[in-house]
Amino acid sequence: MSEKLGQLDLVFIVDNTGSMGPYIQNVKTKILEIIRTIKKEELCHRLRVGLVSYRDHPPEETTYITQKYELSSDTSKIEQNVLQMDASGGGDGPEAVSTALQVMNKMEFLNESAKIAVLIGDAPPHGVESGDRWPQGTPDGAKWDAEAKKSFDKGIIVHTVGCFPEITNYQKGVETYEKIAGLSQGRFIPLEKAELLVNIITGLAVEEIDKIAIQKSILEDLGVSMEDFPADEEFTEEKISAMVMKVQAQGVRKRAMAERSASAPATRSEDLAVEAQEIDEDDIREAVRQLKSKSRK
Repeated sequence: MSEKLGQLDLVFIVDNTGSMGPYIQNVKTKILEIIRTIKKEELCHRLRVGLVSYRDHPPEETTYITQKYELSSDTSKIEQNVLQMDASGGGDGPEAVSTALQVMNKMEFLNESAKIAVLIGDAPPHGVESGDRWPQGTPDGAKWDAEAKKSFDKGIIVHTVGCFPEITNYQKGVETYEKIAGLSQGRFIPLEKAELLVNIITGLAVEEIDKIAIQKSILEDLGVSMEDFPADEEFTEEKISAMVMKVQAQGVRKRAMAERSASAPATRSEDLAVEAQEIDEDDIREAVRQLKSKSRK
């Protein structure tokens, strides 16, 4: 398999306001375990990790809006950045989520990599709640929905982790996190216990890494490299169905966490168990979309 199909870019987007203290501390103590777990994956030949910490816009917050730490294969460097995170401040309820997503989208992702961003927070972006200082959105013009769509176009899957019960204190908190994930074909994970972050992030990474195996199988069946993938070819439903049968016949499966209801946060590691599942038409469509995106650049 081409080494270009074994690369994973993972960015953490983490709320650093006061209410996030217990969750940030868990990330700080567990980040190495997350990296080690992902590095053990056979299909992950190269892992790069990045970080975007965010708080809020002045005058609600005067320390910083966002802090960006670019994607790097030097995981010890990212560890130092994570250890520097500190939960404080934040001002009003909504936070600088939109701007943080905008910063993430401008990071230096590799074209050929599988791309994941994990947004971890307990408050919605500006512009969705009543009583917001900025009811039309952030003062810098960033829009959470536009940024989520941009992520999808760039091949970045944004998964959102809503920290319970804090996020339920907002009328549209859960709904907005679900929409951010949905617009980029990611998933919303309701979280009640911070120690389960490791299970969540490694589980999501495993899901994305398994997409590499599906892409590899498609390329082998077509007898082309990633660069030569027929990006302009129309893949009809008949072709998609035929590809599903071939991939299944090769024994390729995917691992995925079970879908969870927004009203039922994960409380045990068993709630986040990764299970083997059959490849279906949606998996092939997404693999084709990803390959088209990579071959055109």
